[in-house]
Amino acid sequence: MWEGSYGKEPFDLRLTVLRTFRRLGLIAAVTLAGTLVFGGGYYVKNVLLRAEPVYSAVSTYRVDYAVAEEKDVSTVHINEMTWNTYLDTKLFQDAVRRYLPDSGRYTDGQLADAVDAVVASNLKVINTVVTADSPEESLAVAAAVEKALVQCLAGEISEISSVEVIDPAEEAREVYPDVRPLRAVVLSAILSFFTILVIVLLKELGDDSIWLPSTVERRYGLKVLGTLESPELEEDLRYLFENRRNIAVCPIQEHIDPVQVLQELRRACPDPELWREDMGWYPAPAPILCPESCRTLRCAGGILLVVEAGSHAGKQLEYVMEYLKRQDCKVTAAILWNADEALLRRYYGFRHRA
Repeated sequence: MWEGSYGKEPFDLRLTVLRTFRRLGLIAAVTLAGTLVFGGGYYVKNVLLRAEPVYSAVSTYRVDYAVAEEKDVSTVHINEMTWNTYLDTKLFQDAVRRYLPDSGRYTDGQLADAVDAVVASNLKVINTVVTADSPEESLAVAAAVEKALVQCLAGEISEISSVEVIDPAEEAREVYPDVRPLRAVVLSAILSFFTILVIVLLKELGDDSIWLPSTVERRYGLKVLGTLESPELEEDLRYLFENRRNIAVCPIQEHIDPVQVLQELRRACPDPELWREDMGWYPAPAPILCPESCRTLRCAGGILLVVEAGSHAGKQLEYVMEYLKRQDCKVTAAILWNADEALLRRYYGFRHRA
């Protein structure tokens, strides 16, 4: 069984970069689409469809702890989490409701969600933040919280001697969510760009495409004449086929017309010595299309395989090579058909083949 040298084929960074640049339009389109979908979705959700505004009122307290000396305050072990636990207790919430004008408006769960305690750095100074749907409600609940802390909570917790309001809530401010649409758009563009770039690179690395004549030689071990535009084509044809008879031109893809290939070869290489009648050039159908063509290929003095450049050409060539080997048909050389000459010029600089 014939085997290709995929494992020995080196990674071609230059070709990969050139092929990736060819897809800049696709990369830009997908990046723009991803930016519009994700960045635009973030903007619509958090800016255009933002929920009803809420308002917060902040109160500041001084707390005296039941300790003998000031340096022992840290041993009380009351931190921000502890304060919020106190504020979530039924004892505290019942006390707050006693000072609310409409005591039945808030359930225990609603009060727990509306009131938060914040301890910055000094354990003796805490803040309560009350959040409500209107400034009036926020201030009313904040006033009730202040009274509940000062008059009720201090007497129920042994570690706390007293609580004093040093800065009562006098105004409620609208709470603006942390929405950053510009950052979301930029992040969406970056993620979309790198996602499509990785997909394109993975496709290039995993594809069995053939874009260069040298790929056929490295991967399949065939002598390659280059392309129709190669400056060495005529000399290569003369060297490989000059002393042969009954030379078959055989494509590997079924849609390639071998008669047209012969005509194009005559046009590219007009030297009459190459096309003498005794050399017997003749078109042969693709083995994929006509397996019985191997009957004549076995008797041919030379076989020129025509390989169309592009994606998925590698597996087709591999299949044909396996079949020709089983049929004892010896391939003399190959030529890359419909090659991307612009890509080859950029790849080789001034030459068309290695």
